[in-house]
Amino acid sequence: MEQLFDYIIIGAGSSGSVVAGRLSEDPEVSVCLLEAGPPDTSPFIHVPTGIIKLSSHQKLNWLFMTKPQQSMNNRPLFTPRGKTLGGSSSINAMVYIRGNRLDYDEWAALGNEGWAWSDVKPYFLKAEHNEQFADEHHSQGGPLNVTFPNIVSHLEQDFVAASEALQYKHNPDFNGENQEGVGIHQATQKNGQRWSSSKAYLHPAMQRPNLTILTEAAVKRVLLDNDRASGIELIDGRQLSAKREIIVSAGAIASPKIFMLSGIGDPAELAPHGIELKHNLLGVGKNLQDHAVVGAIMSTKSRTPWGFSWPKLPYFGLEALKYIFARKGWFSAQLIESGGFIKSRPELERPDIQLVFVPGHRAVPPKVVEVGHGYSAFAVLLHPESRGVIKLASADPEDAPIIDPQFYSKEPDMDVLLWGLKECRRIVNNEVFQKYQPTESLPGKSAQTDEELKEYIRNFGSTIFHPAGTCKMGSDDQAVVDHRLRVHGLKGLRVVDLSIVPKIVGGNTNAPAIMIGEKAADMIKQDNT
Repeated sequence: MEQLFDYIIIGAGSSGSVVAGRLSEDPEVSVCLLEAGPPDTSPFIHVPTGIIKLSSHQKLNWLFMTKPQQSMNNRPLFTPRGKTLGGSSSINAMVYIRGNRLDYDEWAALGNEGWAWSDVKPYFLKAEHNEQFADEHHSQGGPLNVTFPNIVSHLEQDFVAASEALQYKHNPDFNGENQEGVGIHQATQKNGQRWSSSKAYLHPAMQRPNLTILTEAAVKRVLLDNDRASGIELIDGRQLSAKREIIVSAGAIASPKIFMLSGIGDPAELAPHGIELKHNLLGVGKNLQDHAVVGAIMSTKSRTPWGFSWPKLPYFGLEALKYIFARKGWFSAQLIESGGFIKSRPELERPDIQLVFVPGHRAVPPKVVEVGHGYSAFAVLLHPESRGVIKLASADPEDAPIIDPQFYSKEPDMDVLLWGLKECRRIVNNEVFQKYQPTESLPGKSAQTDEELKEYIRNFGSTIFHPAGTCKMGSDDQAVVDHRLRVHGLKGLRVVDLSIVPKIVGGNTNAPAIMIGEKAADMIKQDNT
């Protein structure tokens, strides 16, 4: 196999797939894309409801667990990450949300030139092919297919009606003029199938002779030649060299881990593991942010809400045939078709709580749906003040890193999420749902005071799986990359994934990760002409 490439990309996830696809458009450059997991051939990936299996899949999911969280009664929290071509876009819930435009203006205000909303919006549009919307906020012709699912549960409309009864406005497009309101999500799907970043960017490029894709190729470390990144070493001992750049796109958990194993990071973090310091960067692994979540969960006597029970087996049999022959029906469902963005205080400039509605009996992660029937509404804390860290467990590259989000270490986070939980309870107990004969399973009628509900959050709250920020962009002493995503103090090394965000966006993170890949690919081309 060729050992020398112009570009080596570590990680074929939401961002890495984009960069590989875009850089390999130039036939004059050679690109090698490395993915620790297997190819994305599993049918569970391509059938949308396969997420039920993917959430705990042994080969396609890293199945990370956080460090026990002191503020959550010492519970470790399940943190899935994709381990296949497409990364987490191959195992996620397919929700297409860009975040709030003010999120990106905030990045620019922090000193990151070129990252304001007016700068990043063109890259969202470049990526997008929207089947329903054609206006100034959307585009057609991009590789990423975005659409409303072809099946929506009746309960999704009930959720919107219940929210409107509480004076929340209907929003037909969360990626349009305004983010605030409630409505139906669009999804990264096409013809009833998941449309991951791999399907969008890699599959069309796989026949290019200048693109080499290596799966089952976990990276141990980046090799440095003085102040330049010159190559990489795989866990199996193979070494590859890069003439132009190495692009680290392993995600907010794995990218800092690879840096630390390479001797790039905070000396205080490397010394206990006997790793020689090659380049001092204090911010590697710091600034970890994630979206905390908690829900109000209902069970129903009615079997109309999606769920599993013996009387529903014939239904699923018919739906399976419908999917096999027409790519329609329940197996093409997104499972969380509706939600919203709301403000805990009216004077806020942007929503601070996301609502996520599940028209089925939601289970405790890593399971997705519980046996029986029901529905749930979840509150997501969009702009946490708490910050966590990624650390090495050891110098062994096969050991999972220590993930410590430090949820609720800043008190306002708990208070805002508590407010969101109360709103979820008001919604799910609205009279529009009474036809399903519901009972509140969690937190249950016995939990009424603020302290009882906070204890419920400590016992049952979790993460909605959006880790970000651990190789942040900026110019302060905690920044890892500059505004062009180049690693401070090193040549030929760039980070392109959600770890670069200085502050987490207010919404789902897959679309922003794809935007980052699109923008980075342009910058890489510009910087190497």
